Amino acid sequence: MKVMHKNILCIVISSIVLISSCANEPRYYIALGDSVSAGYGLTLPDESHTTIFFTLLKNEGYVDKYVNMAVDGFTTTTLLEFLENLDNDDLRSIRNARVITVNIGGNNILSPFLNYLPNLGVVSGTDNIRAGTGDLLSGALGIISVIRNITPDPDLISSGITDVISGVGDVLTGARSIITGSEEIISGSLDAIFTFAGLFSAELNARLDDAVQTFSDEFEKIITWLDNNAPRATIIANTVYNPIPQGIFILPLEISNAANAFVESINQTIIQKSKSRGFLVTDIHPHLSNQLNLMKFNLNPFARDLSFDIIHPNALGHELIAQLNFDTFMQR
Repeated sequence: MKVMHKNILCIVISSIVLISSCANEPRYYIALGDSVSAGYGLTLPDESHTTIFFTLLKNEGYVDKYVNMAVDGFTTTTLLEFLENLDNDDLRSIRNARVITVNIGGNNILSPFLNYLPNLGVVSGTDNIRAGTGDLLSGALGIISVIRNITPDPDLISSGITDVISGVGDVLTGARSIITGSEEIISGSLDAIFTFAGLFSAELNARLDDAVQTFSDEFEKIITWLDNNAPRATIIANTVYNPIPQGIFILPLEISNAANAFVESINQTIIQKSKSRGFLVTDIHPHLSNQLNLMKFNLNPFARDLSFDIIHPNALGHELIAQLNFDTFMQR
């Protein structure tokens, strides 16, 4: 009987210690995502939507601490790897999180474009012409230099002949590169025209389809991981906005319209899969897509931060995302 009472006492004491330990744990807000959540390009870290959102939550007494685990360039692939390899401290923060935001998917769309465009003949052809011109000029200058410094010395004549031969070789190599580059431009121009007219080639379409499927599979794994490892957290998934704005180029391009279909596919995945887990969703897509006034883009030469960045939000854009997430949280 004494042993039984002793065991019960131990259980009670252990429970009290556990409850006390949990009560003393800080309530975390964790930000997961890519460069948008990492605050890429902002002048001050306090301007990021994650920092602003944390301040709003803390002022209302919902959280105590904030950890930004977002990393520039993350896709669903790298975010999933990151979560599956967290150290004990970060994993503990996740398990004590009260709020988690997930902003991922923009790079899943951008990567196929960025990987495809350098393969166009126009791009590689231009590079070949540039390199060929350099070789041709270098070879020609080498020949001229030898002729100018010609001397009766037999040894120097022999060396000069070698230099001339080398220079001629450079000229021929350069000419060959220019010809190759021109051919590549001719063969690649059709793909370029289709791409810049918004009519994606079969190859790019296939890459985008694969990207959407990969996103769907990996996003499911990410939210499953969060469901298992952050049982006390309110999780808010953000949709992605179209990273290719309209009207940004000199020509009236339609790439943005074509990309919308792929963005829509990813956003449907985010909304449906998140809600099936009981997660919240902030639909930032209609608020930021094609809104250059909310992007880092700034061509004013007299401005403090001249920028060609059409992808990342500026301080005003971050403020909007933070407010949208806060509204979503408060309406849960």
